Amino acid sequence: MTSVLGANIVFAKLMPNGLIPVALGQTTEPLTIPGKPGLTILNDRPLNAETSAHLLNDDITPASRLFVRNNGIPPTEADPKTWSLSLGGESVIQPKSYSLEELKRKFENVDLALTLECGGNGRADYYPPASGNQWTTGAVGCPVGMGWRL
Repeated sequence: MTSVLGANIVFAKLMPNGLIPVALGQTTEPLTIPGKPGLTILNDRPLNAETSAHLLNDDITPASRLFVRNNGIPPTEADPKTWSLSLGGESVIQPKSYSLEELKRKFENVDLALTLECGGNGRADYYPPASGNQWTTGAVGCPVGMGWRL
């Protein structure tokens, strides 16, 4: 980046890997999300996109229409053999860790339809304006989630 800009980048060592200035990341092609046509992209680093309100009329929101909310850059690879879930913190009496195989074997598998909504949904209508992505009404959905009852 220093050679492209011709100057030192202040605090460069504190920048996350893969981050590039917006001006250098501009493309002529509009950004799309594979498998999620029609979402309105609010940010691409990290990726955040909302669904137009008229597409949210299903009882169960299909994955292709569920909003995308990221606080950071998602991992590109996850190895199911080494992945684990760790439970800890102030309110946990006995910290535990479970592998994916242990979760499948020890706990009941459940499917639940629940409303999922970003805390910033509707932020575009705030007065005075709030900082962050300006979500309108599309950061909400009712997907069916599959997981284990812990």
